[in-house]
Amino acid sequence: MSNVRVRIAPSPTGFLHIGTAKTALINWLFARKTGGTFILRLEDTDVERSKDEYAEAMCEGLQWLGIDWDEGPEFGGVPEKGALGPYKQSMRKDLYIQEANRLLAEGKAYKCFCTKEELDAMREKAAAEKRPPRYEGPWRDASSEQVAAMGDAPYAVRFRVPEGVTEILDLVQGTVRIENKEIDDFIIVKPNGEPLFHLAVVVDDGLMQITHVMRGDDHLTNAVRHVLLFKALGYALPQFAHLPMVLDETGKKYSKRLHGANVLDWRDDGYLPETIINYVVLLGWTPAEEGRELFSREELIEAFTLDRLGQSAAKFDLKKLQWLNGQHIRRLTPESLRDRVLPILQKAGLDALSKSPEWLAKMAAICQEKIPTLNDIVAYTDFFFRDVEAYEEKAVNKHFKAEGAVERVSALREMMASVATWDHDTLKAAYEAKAAESGFSLGQFVHPTRLALTGKSVGPGLFELAELLGKDTCLARMDKAIAYIKSL
Repeated sequence: MSNVRVRIAPSPTGFLHIGTAKTALINWLFARKTGGTFILRLEDTDVERSKDEYAEAMCEGLQWLGIDWDEGPEFGGVPEKGALGPYKQSMRKDLYIQEANRLLAEGKAYKCFCTKEELDAMREKAAAEKRPPRYEGPWRDASSEQVAAMGDAPYAVRFRVPEGVTEILDLVQGTVRIENKEIDDFIIVKPNGEPLFHLAVVVDDGLMQITHVMRGDDHLTNAVRHVLLFKALGYALPQFAHLPMVLDETGKKYSKRLHGANVLDWRDDGYLPETIINYVVLLGWTPAEEGRELFSREELIEAFTLDRLGQSAAKFDLKKLQWLNGQHIRRLTPESLRDRVLPILQKAGLDALSKSPEWLAKMAAICQEKIPTLNDIVAYTDFFFRDVEAYEEKAVNKHFKAEGAVERVSALREMMASVATWDHDTLKAAYEAKAAESGFSLGQFVHPTRLALTGKSVGPGLFELAELLGKDTCLARMDKAIAYIKSL
């Protein structure tokens, strides 16, 4: 086990966003690659917006993706694990206040008794002078007597920003250099006693011994404040990596209102977690093997390195995601694909459990090269579980209303009845012989048969599906189709 300790620290104020999932994946991959520790920590200090059901949804999204954590809060009946918890900010308030008081005692922070009206006046003055609003620091150099004179008046705790320059060597963004004078003495504890994000996140990262802080680049503006706090508190400074955001297909920030922003939308749409992991990582990381896009979870861990993280935001590409999903479906064993589509078939009202596991695996196998998502299994296989009640209109016009359709389908029915061994190879040979004998193309026999057996113009291979349907069912459906054609 290496000393690498990384974390994902989402706020449970909604579902697991695709951008948060990307950040989690980068941290998780790095931990798994290095043999380090991956920590889940919930930043739930926003009492009004944080809800238990959101925390559950976030954890559920991570679990679906297969992102397991080595340390983290209780979830789904699994107790909290890790020696440096608790792993919810709402349970760590005493630690934050303790560290804020230490900063006060060491003169690295001070009490600010400014009222809301005084702060508003500072902002109005800045606006009138056409400059950015700044805290003017009236309490920065207040004497102990002045502070004592305020008695029990409410106060905020402000961090005393030191003079000088702060440099951050960011693993993604490069060197970030800021003059400290550009930063206000910022609040770390509000007058109501609630610690602010800047203090809480640094105390958590410091006490949990985080070695790498890898998060969205929207936190880059916070990084200088956090570095100053790390140094003031005497914690070991982690390495920073600020990752570009995920953009939607129009090039804008992926809005929470868009379908797919919630990671579990993709589960509901029939995408594999392997696909989402593969695709989302590629939105911020480039493999060393040029042009390669398809990776299993294990292959990603093996290939992942921090030096391949990119600076530029990537645009979501649904077509590439769909292609990747098809590729990952092809990689499954028929048994694994069967197990994944079985709940989908049952949800669609199909009595899949009436078939044997072996039969269902064969059914999954003949669809494996065809379906782009797991959900497409329903349209490709519903005819196995219920009789054909209707035929596709366009296909009827082409194949059942064609001249000589009754004679052709009837001849095919007789040929099928004469087949001694009902399996793929025998059926295929019979159809090929029929086509050669008649001078017609094989398709002119295959397409009307498929329509008769399934009611559809597309689906699994004809001879594979006919074998699984069985001879009696196929002959009955051919008879039904012949009667239908005669009625046209």
